[in-house]
Amino acid sequence: MKAFLLFSSLLIANIITPAQAMDEAQYNEADARYLAAVNGNKNSVQKAIRYFDKLTVPTPYNTLIKSYRGSLESIMATHVYMPWNKMKHVELGSEQMDEALDELTEIHDTTKLNGTSLSLLIRLNIAHSYFQFPSFLNRYQDAKDLISDMLETPQFSSANIEVKNNVYELAATTAGKDGDKQKQTDFLSKIQSDD
Repeated sequence: MKAFLLFSSLLIANIITPAQAMDEAQYNEADARYLAAVNGNKNSVQKAIRYFDKLTVPTPYNTLIKSYRGSLESIMATHVYMPWNKMKHVELGSEQMDEALDELTEIHDTTKLNGTSLSLLIRLNIAHSYFQFPSFLNRYQDAKDLISDMLETPQFSSANIEVKNNVYELAATTAGKDGDKQKQTDFLSKIQSDD
């Protein structure tokens, strides 16, 4: 009986213990493939999509991967010609990114990769993507709201410099687009060197 109880408690402990962390090397590889797709051609986007489709990561990291996957699907829209195919990719990508935002919970705030909370990484990725959408899709305000959320979240102060700089740069670009030169200058002045 004691052996059964010990086995049961070990089994339960393994079930309810937080999932193992996503390996930082695995994250860095995923991020590198994503960036290559963002800056690349249709072939690099397709390769990245296949990579993300095969990537299996534990909860809560799967939400980050979903945000990357949605962004990649939206990027794919820039590499197809027929308008209905463009819309198909944008809609599918938007749906995946919206799902990722809906999945955010406290565990995404407390779980970190490279010193930054998952929730901040997810919001940053999605804000960048929404910012690139054509105006008729009405995602610009969503991007602005995500930028405000990131700047106001307690996790922002502990984020790594690269992430902070990306948020400040996106906020400055948004302020410039809105015609607020003072805000744009203020955000640009907050960008730090990572030396």
